[in-house]
Amino acid sequence: MKASELAQVCQCKLEGDANLEIKDVATLAKAAREHVVFVTGADYVTQLEKSRAGAVITKPGIAAPQGMTVLRHDDPDLAFSKAITALRGPAPRPLPGISQHAVVGKRPTIGEGASIGAFVVMGDGVRLGKNVVLHPHVVLGDEVEIGDDTVLFPHVTILERCKVGRRCIIHPGAVIGADGFGFHFVAGKFEKAPQRGIVVIEDDVEIGANTTIDRARFDVTLVKRGAKIDNLVQIAHNCEIGSNVVIAGQCGLSGSVTLKDYVILAGGVGIADHITIGMGSKVGAGSGIMKDVAPGKTMVGFPADEGRVYMKREAAARRLPETQERVRELEKQVRQLMKQAGLDKKGEEDEVSRNAE
Repeated sequence: MKASELAQVCQCKLEGDANLEIKDVATLAKAAREHVVFVTGADYVTQLEKSRAGAVITKPGIAAPQGMTVLRHDDPDLAFSKAITALRGPAPRPLPGISQHAVVGKRPTIGEGASIGAFVVMGDGVRLGKNVVLHPHVVLGDEVEIGDDTVLFPHVTILERCKVGRRCIIHPGAVIGADGFGFHFVAGKFEKAPQRGIVVIEDDVEIGANTTIDRARFDVTLVKRGAKIDNLVQIAHNCEIGSNVVIAGQCGLSGSVTLKDYVILAGGVGIADHITIGMGSKVGAGSGIMKDVAPGKTMVGFPADEGRVYMKREAAARRLPETQERVRELEKQVRQLMKQAGLDKKGEEDEVSRNAE
């Protein structure tokens, strides 16, 4: 693909050789003349100068080495994603049809263009929309509903009566609709509390590999439109995940947690049960949320506190050894002054005690 063609696809302003032939994308370190790379800011200019890439996608105002073709865009990361698709093509998609090795239950509804791979197991009354893809070893319980253009990768399990919207992507090993973690303590032992609710995943949601979303106790565990959930996330029963929420890997949400729209959780966040995090709030990696968070806040630490408060506390903690030495020196000086003034009674008592011994 010529640089001029790539610039048009990526909606970039072209500077340099319009006829440069670009064959693929690459990292700055591995690029050759036929590759395009991307740089998001001035911090990477030194690496760019050492790169052998023929072209770079970057912001206006970022200097490029002499002779390198430049494709400028206000969001070079987004433009580079378009370049990847243009040069490598879309992800492969299996052909429509039902594998002879699939097990399909009674009364299925299978939309036009759906693909059902080998060793897929579908319960009774399953409904698949148009162009749904079930990769090998997917398991769908009775009366599960999957919306148009949704893709379930290998070993995804969605248990009975749960619903997934349109254009969703669920990665390998995810489990939707397992029982919530609920028990009654009766006569010295734990008895299981019934978990007979469902999980509803709205449109345009992406769920990472080995993530688990538990069914509600009797109502709905809800993931709203556009939410993006990373690998290895645990979402307990009765949670509500708002629209366009982002949850990074290894987060754990206890039961009945509510994340309002546009909340962002960095990796490894833990949230206690029945907590609400307000719209647009952000939580730093490894933080523990033990109380409700107001909209628009940035929370950090364990237990989490507002970002500015946390940073002040951490800065003070780093100075503790020095502060402790200063306090000891001040105490020493005070004792000396008190002794000179004849006010150090404790010192006199210690002296009498030593003499008595």
